[in-house]
Amino acid sequence: MSTVGIIANPAAGKDIRRLVAHGRVVSNQEKANILRRVFAGIVSMGVDRILIMPDHSGLARPGSHDVEGQIAIDYVEMPVADHQGASTNAAKAMAEQGADCIVTLGGDGTNRVVAKGCGEVPLVPISTGTNNVFPTNIEGTLAGIAAGVVAIGALSRDEVCKRSKRIDIYVDGEKRDDALVDAAVSTQMFVGARAVWDTKTLHAMLLTRAEPASIGLSSIGSRLMPISIDEERGLYIRLAGEPGENATTVRAPIAPGMISDVEIRDWKVITPGEKIEITQHPGTIALDGEREVELLPDQKVFASLSMDGPWVVDVPLAMRLMATK
Repeated sequence: MSTVGIIANPAAGKDIRRLVAHGRVVSNQEKANILRRVFAGIVSMGVDRILIMPDHSGLARPGSHDVEGQIAIDYVEMPVADHQGASTNAAKAMAEQGADCIVTLGGDGTNRVVAKGCGEVPLVPISTGTNNVFPTNIEGTLAGIAAGVVAIGALSRDEVCKRSKRIDIYVDGEKRDDALVDAAVSTQMFVGARAVWDTKTLHAMLLTRAEPASIGLSSIGSRLMPISIDEERGLYIRLAGEPGENATTVRAPIAPGMISDVEIRDWKVITPGEKIEITQHPGTIALDGEREVELLPDQKVFASLSMDGPWVVDVPLAMRLMATK
């Protein structure tokens, strides 16, 4: 049975960066409208089933009503999503229940937690968050069609997907967490509001990709060396900590409407498996723009670039290949 999973984060696009920057607000009504278009695209490809993560806002209800009787609609049997771990659990359940592709609505943070559970199931990430390097601003109808093409096997994963990377964080020898785009070491001691918007608090960062047309912390790296989603390399950047320190200044859009001058002490290309020691104590590590890991005294912490991130459907490529078949 061909199946497309749907994971839509009702909290995406609503964090503190609406106050400290000019991040857009993506309403739940707009997310529901996007899903209506996604569902139409999925149905058009003859997919057998849509499997949905339940959420308190009922984002998928309008789309489900639109396609009632045309496709099987099921919900993952789990508590209604009210924390980020729910997206991981939903992705894991979808993979176990035979999902062929998963469409996500959210930002980098949403996709980071989905990637923890999706395994080898490809993702079609639609941007509805704040920092959107991993997901793209793809039209919902096209996203649904591309997901459907993969689900029914008309195009294979190897034909239309790229394997993304991740940064793995190890604390005292055990993996603690990971990031899909950027891991930033902050001098701030507490997780707090999670979001990062002040580069003056940053000590260093590791990037899986650095694309000039992106926004967020990874845009800093793109001013040094552009790196794409599937290149077998990443960047390690140390930021200047003291005024007057020998540094290179780059100007980058670190958040919506926020363009900052960032002083770089030094940087280098990193390769898969290379260990980068994190020496900042105390502090925190922000993963894909949100502080998640607290750095405590006497901990041994290092980060490493992995090529085993989630598969991502290249929607424009899928549409081109479909047109030639």
